[in-house]
Amino acid sequence: MVCSRFLKLSCWAMTVTLAVASARGAASEIGRPDRDAIVQDAARRGEGFWETIARREPYPAMGIRKVFSYALALCEARQRPERLQRLFELASQDQDRDPESPGYGNFKWTWRDERVTDRNAVEFCMQDAVAIWRRHGEWLPGPARQLLRELLLDSIEGCLRHRVPTGYTNIALLNAGNLIALGETLDRPDAAAEGYRRLDAVCLWTWQFGTREYCSPTYYGTDLDGLLFIEANAERESARQQARTLLELFWTDVALNWFPPKQCLAGPHSRSYDYLRGLGYVDQHLWLHGWLPGERPESTGLVRLLMGRWSPPDRLRTLSGRRFPRLVRQSWGEKLTESRTHMMDRDVTLGCSASAYGRQDMPLTVDLPGDRRMVRCYFIPDGRADPYGEKKYETSSARHMKALHLKPFWAGAQRSRDAVGMVVYRREDVQGDEVSNLQSHVVLRRDVDGFRLRGRPLAIPEGTPDRPGRVPLEPGDPLILREGTAAVGIRLLWSRAQDGGAAPAALVNDVNPHGAVRLTVEHRCEEATALAGAAFWIRVGSGLEGDEAFGKWCDRFEQAAVAVEAADERVRVEVPGEDGPVAVEAAAPFGLGGGVRLVPEPTRGVLELDGEEIGRPLLESIEPVASYRQRADRLRPVDVPAEGGVYWEAEDGLVFPGMIAADDPDASAGRYVWQPADDVWGRSTGSVTWPLRVARAGRYWLWGRVFAPDPQSDSFYVRLLGDTDPLQPEAASWHTGHGDRWRWQFLALDRAKAPTPLDLPAGPVRLQLHVREPGTKIDRLFLTTDPAAEPEDKDPATPAGSSAVEEPVDQSG
Repeated sequence: MVCSRFLKLSCWAMTVTLAVASARGAASEIGRPDRDAIVQDAARRGEGFWETIARREPYPAMGIRKVFSYALALCEARQRPERLQRLFELASQDQDRDPESPGYGNFKWTWRDERVTDRNAVEFCMQDAVAIWRRHGEWLPGPARQLLRELLLDSIEGCLRHRVPTGYTNIALLNAGNLIALGETLDRPDAAAEGYRRLDAVCLWTWQFGTREYCSPTYYGTDLDGLLFIEANAERESARQQARTLLELFWTDVALNWFPPKQCLAGPHSRSYDYLRGLGYVDQHLWLHGWLPGERPESTGLVRLLMGRWSPPDRLRTLSGRRFPRLVRQSWGEKLTESRTHMMDRDVTLGCSASAYGRQDMPLTVDLPGDRRMVRCYFIPDGRADPYGEKKYETSSARHMKALHLKPFWAGAQRSRDAVGMVVYRREDVQGDEVSNLQSHVVLRRDVDGFRLRGRPLAIPEGTPDRPGRVPLEPGDPLILREGTAAVGIRLLWSRAQDGGAAPAALVNDVNPHGAVRLTVEHRCEEATALAGAAFWIRVGSGLEGDEAFGKWCDRFEQAAVAVEAADERVRVEVPGEDGPVAVEAAAPFGLGGGVRLVPEPTRGVLELDGEEIGRPLLESIEPVASYRQRADRLRPVDVPAEGGVYWEAEDGLVFPGMIAADDPDASAGRYVWQPADDVWGRSTGSVTWPLRVARAGRYWLWGRVFAPDPQSDSFYVRLLGDTDPLQPEAASWHTGHGDRWRWQFLALDRAKAPTPLDLPAGPVRLQLHVREPGTKIDRLFLTTDPAAEPEDKDPATPAGSSAVEEPVDQSG
């Protein structure tokens, strides 16, 4: 057995060596001949598509992106200019040309759609359309050129009206780049200015909170597309520098999470279309730059990539392949728990996200060496009897086909090679017609050197797809997988079914074609009287040469004592990790307003390598981050006393675009914060945040000194962020009412008639106002423990003898 394993390791080492050599060879071959081959191949592959649309109605599922990507391939190849008019005519028919329509300037995603259903369509289309105009405009036949110009002009409005959340990184970058390029190309300086501002907002958000769509094998490719487009097309050097810096950040992120022994982007993923292997569109970029060996990918997206001018430095690929072990940690949102950890060794990686991202995320993963098409190991919360992501269905009005899992409460903690993950299925998580079962799976690779259960070798039971083989597991049973010099240990620490009893678990072999087995916990019951859930401990071992080293590692894992405390309102699990304790504690309602405690505490770093923050310093070299950093460094928390109240100036917070601080002699201290009323397109991007330091947990009341001139400019969105979770609903709106001067108004959320109390915990809290209606001004704030207290400072706009506080004139708007 030792000899066999030695041969296996030797073959694996040779495979990695050849892969690296092949990758270097591919990189050296990138040049003009290869570029021509890519372009000619893309044009050739489009022939079949052309035959389906040339003289008849397009097929119902035809995507509008295909029209533009094929047109770009023809232009780059300088072939078939007579076909462009037909292509642009179809695009014109697919575009919403009604100025009164919410989708004006945008495109239907597929030909069969009756209206615009996915606002992202215009962003993907314009990447190719703008390139055609800028690179080949003079080559286009006259009618095709006129059609394309009309398309582009209307698309400006589509991009302006597409108010992309700043944290939606991939689309936010496409949107900003399109506005910049369209505005500068077609003499619309207002659109270009808005694009530059939206790009500023992405830079600032990323500097403060990280990349929200973290480590996505699909969306990182789109991020890189958007940044290459900006770097190649923006007229302002400052924007090109922003793009180059973000490109370096993303490629550094890719390098740190790239696992050469499997040629994959390893660790937890925010959004994955390929649960089993974790592959995606970013492969196009990796192949083009020599990181990924093999034949040329077939996607026409390579034509778009060839227009980029920036390439990742060789040192990043060197870092990826040589620095082992390495611990990568990164934040991906505003909450403390929006963070991930990824431990990488030469023969195994372990990763865990501290909270759930969405219905396509992989929050707990293990990656092993081998062919990149082999199964990775991952956790999935399953409500559709679909542990492998095979059942795709239409997920929106845009009819995108996706395999979605559930989105329950998730909390995870990791310390180097030990991770603990907890899932709780709330009632709202398991409702809907598509929910047919309720299972927690840890999917594992079946074809490995061996399994071990309760200290003994385990033969995977035979079975069939209809009658899977099963090995029952009890909570605490140590299951261990061995592959080469790596080991993966899994223990189910706690489980609960929907009836409140222990949920049965088993190692299941359903004889699937993927080479996977799964540890499955069955939560579903006829009577759902309790919140179901489970907790898992995963430990990985690396460099275990020989049976003796493997056996000692197994003994430590199997004999380790764990602590589990489980009740209806609170669950806590703790394990003795090899480098210290790892614990997860969560309380009802398990999510919004519920407490979460993680040991070790998650990082707040943008991108960390072995404890060193490398992401945030990189971003601090560009504007507007450099200026905002100076302001943030001077920002001091507002000390909220245990009794009484505290005042502070609105402009003393951290103001994000498109909000600005402005002057007014009638404002307190002569300044206030707002988003200009005529600035309608960036209305969702502006915010101002104030850090608070609360002396005592309790109930508080908030007042704001506001100037809201009319019903269309009299509201904000309010967010209250604790150290781990939001303390107030994210979409809570504050309708201030309107009037013709500055006045104090109490906080009343979601059109409440009475003041809304805020229940604040002791310690750090962030209060944030987002733009809801441009034109609403905020000057000063007052927070108090006394519900009857009113602001007492003198209002410069209030005549002597009159009250400084007045009820709103009108609560509409």
